[in-house]
Amino acid sequence: MKKYFPKFLGALTVGVLVCLAITSEPAKADSFVMPSDGYLYLQQMGGEAAGITTFGVGTSPSDFVPLYTGLPNNPSPTGLVLVGFFSAGTTINFGMFTTFDGTAWAFSNGTDQASIVAFSDIDNSLGLGGSILQKTGSNTWVLHLDDARSAGIDDDDNDVLVGLRVSPTKISIVAEPGTWLLVLSGTAAIARRSYRLRRYLSH
Repeated sequence: MKKYFPKFLGALTVGVLVCLAITSEPAKADSFVMPSDGYLYLQQMGGEAAGITTFGVGTSPSDFVPLYTGLPNNPSPTGLVLVGFFSAGTTINFGMFTTFDGTAWAFSNGTDQASIVAFSDIDNSLGLGGSILQKTGSNTWVLHLDDARSAGIDDDDNDVLVGLRVSPTKISIVAEPGTWLLVLSGTAAIARRSYRLRRYLSH
């Protein structure tokens, strides 16, 4: 979502594209399906949005588990994040919360306008058949995301870029200074996040 994109033009263009997507179904919101048993990792890769996005897993605001904050310009953390261990065929539902001239949620299992724009390529500009999930290696992918405030503004599929990696074994992750500070402080936020992630993984 570009900061200076003309809103009236964006609303008209994206509105028409979303209507076409809903009526003719050329694009659907993308959820990632595990290709094999393994550990799923995320890696934020920047983006071009002016908004601020929190990205994580979940199917609604009530079960959302944040994994990255401050995307794309001030990410925390900056490195790999372990989502968990999943069996082959498990559908991983992603979600995001964006602040930009207002706030909005979007989910990869959603059928609302914000979710369709954020988690699909409604004009197929990426050439992936309407998908925003690009396979980049034998066990790596990139999500080319619009943020949750893009509906009615634009559809450029580069607001937030998130890499996915599936590994049969755990990858060593070095905690960043900010992460160590949170761990040592024993904040309630960390406890809530761990609890909600365990609940998500148990579904």
